[in-house]
Amino acid sequence: MVDPRPRARRPLPFGAGTAAGDEADRGTRQMEGYLYWQAEKARAARAARAFTRLLPWLTTAQADEVEHHYIHTDLQNTRRQLEHLRSHITAVRAQYEARYHQLRTRCTVTALTVTAVAVSTAAYTVLHPHG
Repeated sequence: MVDPRPRARRPLPFGAGTAAGDEADRGTRQMEGYLYWQAEKARAARAARAFTRLLPWLTTAQADEVEHHYIHTDLQNTRRQLEHLRSHITAVRAQYEARYHQLRTRCTVTALTVTAVAVSTAAYTVLHPHG
């Protein structure tokens, strides 16, 4: 018999599952990315200044050029690392999703098998009560 009462659902986070929630999530990720990249630029600039301080014989123009090159190279390396990380995360996510699908299928088959055995046993017991 089917229970006519609606099933209780876990509450979703505020805005989740709605177009507005998806847009808010996207905006949050963009803001986090922007803030992260600004922090990386500041870190690279600090490292470049620290490096040029080790070279006191450079003229101001030369130090500026070295700093600019250092920052540019450092940020390129950071971008490559982030892209590698993103591709790795995508690959791992695909592996986990495939494994989850496999396990879900296995559990469904097991549940159906157990149910079929239980129904068969019950039917046999009803049809053959003594034996």
